[in-house]
Amino acid sequence: MAKKLKVYQTSIGFFDLAVAAPSMKAAAEAWGADPDIFKRGFAKPTEDPKVVEATMAAPGVVLRRPVGSHGKFTEKAVLPKAPEGVQRAPQGRGQRADTSKHVDMKSDEKAKRNAAAALERERKREALDRAKAEARSERAKKQRERMIAKANAAFARARSRHESTTNSIRRRREELDKEEANESQRWEREQQAHSDTLKEAGE
Repeated sequence: MAKKLKVYQTSIGFFDLAVAAPSMKAAAEAWGADPDIFKRGFAKPTEDPKVVEATMAAPGVVLRRPVGSHGKFTEKAVLPKAPEGVQRAPQGRGQRADTSKHVDMKSDEKAKRNAAAALERERKREALDRAKAEARSERAKKQRERMIAKANAAFARARSRHESTTNSIRRRREELDKEEANESQRWEREQQAHSDTLKEAGE
């Protein structure tokens, strides 16, 4: 059975991140972060219905939204544009922004790869668990079959002994009945001979 997914949320850089993963460790790997991010209080499970709905629709995929906002988590979130009238940053800062964006894209790609790897490991673990469970079930089945076969063999031997004993008793009973009949006939002859003798003596 597949492990139930939970939704985890954190903030890294300019974005809030959320992912549906089987464990905190898997979520941290998907974000490209250290697993102790949860122990340090920088990440947590969430049950926000909107976040849960978005992440469960794409398990293992890291979703983002601008940090501190309350918008919808998406896979390709972007930072909001600066309001009109705000002075543009000098070229040097613009270059740093482009570099930051490039780094953020690389981090996002790494997070996706980590998420995919985490899910693949989870699938392999579940497949191994299923294989072990099937092996245990097969061993138990064979053990039951051996027990049944052993019990049936013992019962067959017992039935054979019973039939043999019953037949022996029947044969002895027939012999006894025959002996009894012969003895009855002999005794009748003895009685008749005695009666005949008494009659002759009386005459």
